[in-house]
Amino acid sequence: MTSALEEKNREIINYAISHFTEVIVSPEFLDFSPELLNQILSADNLHIDCEVDVFQAIIRWYEHDKNTRATNLSLLMSSLRLEHFDGIFIDKIMKPLPGCAQLAEKALKLITTSMDTGGYTKAENERKYCGLLILNDVKKLKYILRYNSALKKWQKCFELKFRDYSYGLVYYESSLFFIGGRGRGVQRNNTVKRFNMETFTWVEMASMSKRRDDLCVVMLNEKIYAFGGHDGGDPFNTVVMFDICTNHWQVLPAMSAHRYGASVIAYKEKIYIFGGLGIDCQPLSTVECYDPKTSSWTTCSNMNGARGWPGITILNEFIFLIGGYNEGMLNTVERYDPKQNIWLEVAPLRVARFGICAITVGKRIWALGGHDVYTVEEYNFENNEWNEKQALPIYGLHSYVEVPSQLVDRMQTNCAKEKVNCERF
Repeated sequence: MTSALEEKNREIINYAISHFTEVIVSPEFLDFSPELLNQILSADNLHIDCEVDVFQAIIRWYEHDKNTRATNLSLLMSSLRLEHFDGIFIDKIMKPLPGCAQLAEKALKLITTSMDTGGYTKAENERKYCGLLILNDVKKLKYILRYNSALKKWQKCFELKFRDYSYGLVYYESSLFFIGGRGRGVQRNNTVKRFNMETFTWVEMASMSKRRDDLCVVMLNEKIYAFGGHDGGDPFNTVVMFDICTNHWQVLPAMSAHRYGASVIAYKEKIYIFGGLGIDCQPLSTVECYDPKTSSWTTCSNMNGARGWPGITILNEFIFLIGGYNEGMLNTVERYDPKQNIWLEVAPLRVARFGICAITVGKRIWALGGHDVYTVEEYNFENNEWNEKQALPIYGLHSYVEVPSQLVDRMQTNCAKEKVNCERF
């Protein structure tokens, strides 16, 4: 027969597993017993973004009563997936903690084994992917930010010394691919630079035939597509596709419009490209759709307003174009229905800007940053309204990728002890 205490503990455990990001910042969390906390932390379905957040939660609980809780620290730390952490962090931060030396040694061996076999082992229920914002601005030090859902704010989790900007960015198989863009001065790039997020090493891949700045890129079915851009003169209408497996570029049919500073998105096996600036730097309202199956282009309905560098994301099967530039910064927002090929204007931003990084979080849209701004706004679809949220810690233009949480754990635990100099190019 289950006692009332056991039933209460079960309810606490189930709630804490499902609402862990809320629980760990509550005062009640500090009073959990070691046994109760261990059952929560050991759950494969623990609702947490990164393993490093669990580590920080354990430290917060331990520091509330160090003398009494020191003997429980090793048990709780053993619930972590330490093979996701950086070895320096394990050796310098975790190993000196009371009773954790032996566990740290085992973790270091596990990390070495994981790296030798070419990757990390995954639990049956792998924890989430994490969203990362990567600075895509002229600053040489590129901060990588992640959203901490427990603290409800963006935090620096890595520093990448990388001089390029205005590049295209995609994530694929533990690596970030930086495509084209601009290096020092006015020099444009035709390069593809691959940063391995497990080993913090760079590899240069096959280059494009043309140097491209202000291009837009998208990944679909393990292929990277690059559209338009320019080399300091008139924009291109050319399109190329990169096969990562063969390290080879292929020329595809050109767009009807020459454009740079456009926005592109993949939706239901097709690729849509919107706006940008054309010849003589004229903002465009034109929209085109590329079908990789037929390798052909279709002209779509024009946007209501011409715009360069708009934010773009998908919510409720609508494609949203947010802000942008047209003889000044825009606050206008419109959405496209690909099924009906029609446009509808929606509520404007509170803060006009271009170069927005737009992402969909649950049932909301976040408009992050932009040219010279820290601003973050959230769009409520049901109420058709924008509200300002806590600003970014770093202003400027950003690119967004989603990566497995263990890679973020490794980056963040590495950066916690040492700032890695990843400058190679």
